[in-house]
Parts: sequence; structure tokens; C-alpha cells
Amino acid sequence: MGLVGSYFKLTTMKYLGIVVLVLASLFIGSNASAHSDSVKVAENMKFNVQDVNGEENTFSHYLGKGPLLVNLWALWCEPCKQEMKAFIALSDKLKDKGVSMISINTDQVKSLAKVRAYVKTQGVKYPVLVDPDGSIARDQFAMESLPFSLILRPDGTIYKKHIGFTAGDEVQIEKELDELSTQLGSK
Repeated sequence: MGLVGSYFKLTTMKYLGIVVLVLASLFIGSNASAHSDSVKVAENMKFNVQDVNGEENTFSHYLGKGPLLVNLWALWCEPCKQEMKAFIALSDKLKDKGVSMISINTDQVKSLAKVRAYVKTQGVKYPVLVDPDGSIARDQFAMESLPFSLILRPDGTIYKKHIGFTAGDEVQIEKELDELSTQLGSK
């Protein structure tokens, strides 16, 4: 095999390696949304939270006997609004299985009236908390981007996480909530 043949073989192997790396990163990226490996939740779940009406509580107050779906969102985020509509239906559907839900809005304080109005017009029945300085999203849940959702076990540890939202994602989230609910029920 001459010099030209060796060059083509080396070039082909180089491009094949690049293709394999790209495909591997796409595969890993597509599966990353439902894993909990990079999220660190505070060991002490007793940090203070405030709802859209100004009521204060500790976060641990929302942890119960069943799974807790925590959804972080903002008014400016269209995928967040789509996800919220899907989660409203999901919340009603899974309530009897011991699944509860809270939503944490990350808009600034000056948007609180708009957030309150939006929640009311959408018919949200579960608690909506506010995080105007982003400290809960950043310090407690290591939020990566919006929308950001976590499925928590009753002790506050993470079962699954989801970053972003595309219509239909709620089907997978419902399946995961059902799985966790079943696991917790069998203990």
C-alpha cells in the first residue's frame, strides 16, 4: 500500500473516530434528562420557601409519603408554560396514587403579580412557590436550565430529573411517578 493508500486509511480512521464520538455524545445527551447523577439536593430539606400568596413554610413541609414532582419555571419560558399545562392534568390524575406536586417560579419580585394572575387563570391547584433571587433553584436543586423538574422521594432524595420540555415528555414523567409510587407502596 503506497503513501497515498496509507494517507486515505489514516484519514478514514480519523473521520470514523469523530463520527463515533459524535454519536456517543448524542446518545448520552438524549438519556441525560431522566438521570439524577449531576444533581445535588441539600441534605437539610428544611430551607424556607414562600408561596405566591406570601405564606411561608419549610420545603420539607411538602415532602410526604409519596413521590413529589418539583417543577421550576418562569413566565418568559414558553416550554415551561406548556409543561405546566401538562402537569396540571398529571397532578389531578395521580393525586389518588399519593403523588403530589409543587411548582417553583423563578421570575423576579416585580413579576409576582403577573405570576399570581397566571397561576389563577391556568387553574393550578397545587402549591406554587416563588424564588425571585434564584437561590432555591441554584443552591438547593442545582438547576441547569428551564424548565427543570425533579421527582423526589419522600426523604427528599432525587429519583429522576428532567431538563427542558417537549410535548409528550409528560408520558415518561407519569410512568416514572407511577414506578416510584409502586416502589414506595410495596415497602
